[in-house]
Amino acid sequence: MGEPGKVHPSMTKADTWPVSPAETVLLATLSYLVLLIGLAGARSGERADPAQPPPIATVLQAERPFAAMDEQAVAGRAVPSHTVPTHTVPSQAMPTCVTARTVPYSYATAPQAQHQRAFGPPVEPHRPLSVAKINGELWRRLCGGAAVAGGPLREPDRRLFVAIDAVLNRRDPNRAISRAEWAAGVDRFISRDALWARARVVRRTLPRGTATLAMQVRPRGDPLVLRTRLSAPKTGRYLLLPARTASGSVQTLTLRLQCGFQPVL
Repeated sequence: MGEPGKVHPSMTKADTWPVSPAETVLLATLSYLVLLIGLAGARSGERADPAQPPPIATVLQAERPFAAMDEQAVAGRAVPSHTVPTHTVPSQAMPTCVTARTVPYSYATAPQAQHQRAFGPPVEPHRPLSVAKINGELWRRLCGGAAVAGGPLREPDRRLFVAIDAVLNRRDPNRAISRAEWAAGVDRFISRDALWARARVVRRTLPRGTATLAMQVRPRGDPLVLRTRLSAPKTGRYLLLPARTASGSVQTLTLRLQCGFQPVL
């Protein structure tokens, strides 16, 4: 894009740049395709050029369409089904996040996560991030990839997906799922169920006793997901992500960023 002085006044702020629903869905779909194709290439044994941005970086560059910051958003508000775009990504025409050779990685095993039974390292370790970048990090943890250019490739976090799905659909967060169920579930959540364009980030204080989930790392297998309650008020930033349930309704996920997308019930 040209210098700021040459940009039309109506386009100098991304927050006020109007985007139609069709454009939003198209950009999200293209970004998702770039992510999966990049991951498929990386996992085929080819080493990425350290000078090139990782697949997730390409997704994050499409920042404007995914969401707008709204500190006044209200958690838990259902979105009427008739307002949900009907566009979906044809899963049969695209690669999958989970393949026959995928070995699940658990972000809960990170040292900075284990001491507080978090779902993973803080999403914003140094400074607040845009909603688009936070969305992108959730994609990466669910689908796999590298956080930074030249960084290590991480496999998808299976238990994170199962826990999020459990919150949406009132299922057991520790249930065993087949590889086929995992693959189809992640692809469906990223490409269809999660309404990325409606995501919001809010700062709020949750009172003592708020129901939430925690992860307890085990020597083998996925971490154990525990139902627990906050022992003290917690102030922080939360991702509010509307998503479709298995029944077709839309509910809002509340995910605590300090604890690696820890769901709040």
